[in-house]
Amino acid sequence: MSEEKSDCRMLEIFQRGGELLRYSIDEVSLIMPDGVDFHTVEGMVFKMKGISDSIRFWLGDLVVYSERNHKEMHSQLLDEMDYSKQSISDMMWVSKRVAASVRRKELTWSHHREVAKLPMEEQRRCLDIAVREKLSVLALREMIKPKPPHKESKVESFENALLAIVKKIKSSDYFDDDMFDKKEMVAEPVGITKFCTEIAMIARDVIVAFE
Repeated sequence: MSEEKSDCRMLEIFQRGGELLRYSIDEVSLIMPDGVDFHTVEGMVFKMKGISDSIRFWLGDLVVYSERNHKEMHSQLLDEMDYSKQSISDMMWVSKRVAASVRRKELTWSHHREVAKLPMEEQRRCLDIAVREKLSVLALREMIKPKPPHKESKVESFENALLAIVKKIKSSDYFDDDMFDKKEMVAEPVGITKFCTEIAMIARDVIVAFE
């Protein structure tokens, strides 16, 4: 290792034959020797991705703490952070809305942002499902998205209109099951006329509604 990197913090030592393989990391670099197997590299990549997600939780919690305990200096702290105001606002919102006891380490910060608008018990339920079913952020978003109201089809609309007509006809003062008995005219002619007039008015209203 060169002198330039002599102050690097050594994180791990690999043994290959009799040779020690070292890698080191500092604020601006990661130095690794050749020969490290793929699964080790893959594990490191995913661990670093996890750290990137964790930082958003940590920063969110820390800035919320600052807002609560250091009101006078809080604004100055925000100005010194190398994040956009929107990013800081998002991190703080998730930290405020999703309690530490609800968060799931198996999921990303973005999963938690999706459920932050929900009540706590609903957050817990959705995150449990996301862990169990290994949902992506997009899949979780689709799951919690409000379902659009059911829109009646034309057939359903006509069926409901007909049911409404039947209900109105049966509620008429002049309706009688025996009104149109084939053997004899039970109802008075005047009653039948008024009844037919009511049916015509109901039919007119339905026609206007569907035009």
